Amino acid sequence: MGENMKKLPSGITVAVDGGRAGGEALSEVEEVIQRGGKFSDSLFPLGNISLMPVIRYGDGYASLDFFKRLNEKYQSGYLLRLGSVEADPHVAEAESEIPLLLSNLGADPGEIDLVLDYGEVGSEREVERVAHSARPALQWAARRAWRSVTLVSGAFPASIAELKYDREHRLSRHEVNLWRAVSSHAPQGMELDYGDYATNHPTLRTTSFSWPSSPNLRYARGEEWIVYRKKAHAEHSNATFYEICESVVNDPSWEGEYFSWADKMISRGARTYENLGSATKWVALGRSRHIEVVRRRMATLGEP
Repeated sequence: MGENMKKLPSGITVAVDGGRAGGEALSEVEEVIQRGGKFSDSLFPLGNISLMPVIRYGDGYASLDFFKRLNEKYQSGYLLRLGSVEADPHVAEAESEIPLLLSNLGADPGEIDLVLDYGEVGSEREVERVAHSARPALQWAARRAWRSVTLVSGAFPASIAELKYDREHRLSRHEVNLWRAVSSHAPQGMELDYGDYATNHPTLRTTSFSWPSSPNLRYARGEEWIVYRKKAHAEHSNATFYEICESVVNDPSWEGEYFSWADKMISRGARTYENLGSATKWVALGRSRHIEVVRRRMATLGEP
């Protein structure tokens, strides 16, 4: 996670998705936290956090047994994830499988946060297709009293390598239009929640960032991202990131350094050339900005 990662607030619940590894992966995460050390101390400083397992109706008995033990320990319930990068949620299949899943867990829907994950929505055509599938999925979800229901998707591309240097590239946040198209059809009484993949593609990266990486910033503003790219200097490969910082703060529509943690760091980089020179930090800045944009828009506009 890195020594510069901000500590998560005490008392929160962290949903951990073990993917196909299921309970085995979550067991490793819990072991790291209990053992302590640099990773767990930086991420969970007081140990005052709860783990919530992400479950799927295809999970095996061994995984489900471990998930049940986690719930007994943390009393956090479960997060049921339908859909993935490969396939949209299949509600007819889920309807036939979920009763057995609930029975094996000894749980009722009120203990479960339901996530409808539609993966990538990289175009308005995809938005239309996904909305056509998601609207009836919400009607199906309304049949049970889930603890919460969340619509998840992501529009950021898998790569920005083809974007030209020294330009501001504006990319549409298509998940905003998906939210509008689906939330307006939510069943009466349902408080639909929103989720996305921020400035990452829904496909999980399994490799580290390539090096050297060209300085870049994925900067959310309104219903789009502004992507800045610069060529690396031969001697000081990441120095051009400060030029990106200057471009952001000199934009007349910049909201100022107090808008988000990212804007504070970008402002500092533009003024002092403080070291912001790593791909990991650039990604963190983009995520911070994106999350704050979404938070404020949901609070004021009711949309991300």
